[in-house]
Amino acid sequence: MNRTDRLYALVEELRSRAPRMVRAAELAARFEVSTRTIERDLLALQEAGVPIWAQPGPRGGYSLNVEETLPPLNFTPAEAA
Repeated sequence: MNRTDRLYALVEELRSRAPRMVRAAELAARFEVSTRTIERDLLALQEAGVPIWAQPGPRGGYSLNVEETLPPLNFTPAEAA
């Protein structure tokens, strides 16, 4: 999986688990990359304006702030055309 696909997939993974926290190690195992790569990707997403917040500590992790995001749009093929 290239980085662009992984960044998009990270946002979708966080969106599906929101508002629960997800640890970087869990995301790293899910995407088969290092924890450091996940942390760099999450930082890049935060800098791009994605409302991801982090909580340090043993019960911490990353979460997407669902209050600041729009739900995904679902169009039928006819509507999309």
